[in-house]
Amino acid sequence: MKAFPVKIPTLWRQAFPALVLGAIVTKGHMWFQGQPFSLPDKLPLMGVAAAVVAGTYFLQPTLAGPLGLKVMSSWGFRRFVAWSEIESVALGRLYFVQPSLKLLDAQGRAYWIALDTKDMRGLYDLALACGGSAHPLTQALETPLFAL
Repeated sequence: MKAFPVKIPTLWRQAFPALVLGAIVTKGHMWFQGQPFSLPDKLPLMGVAAAVVAGTYFLQPTLAGPLGLKVMSSWGFRRFVAWSEIESVALGRLYFVQPSLKLLDAQGRAYWIALDTKDMRGLYDLALACGGSAHPLTQALETPLFAL
């Protein structure tokens, strides 16, 4: 299976602000308990964000091969879905933040591929070779974004 990870700048734009927000909420909670308020130290947060980004990039890419795709479900888990199980593909936002392609199977389960995925052309070529020109993912990757 070939890996199609999300681009590193996109992961960073999601991980670092989320960690800073979590740290500020934690500091605010401590302030409500009577401790003095101080802004969180950014350097440790950047280190944790870098680890999260590297882990996501290297350990959680979208995988695609002749049998199907291993993509993220709506619950954040990686699941395998066969090419033949994909019934529709539409533009959506994963967790209301990340613009993504939303793949639906026959049972209505949603799977997600970020639009900032590296080598979308390679994914298109694989979808065309494995699913054919009528496959929903092939058609979605051929369609300009404004038309989805």
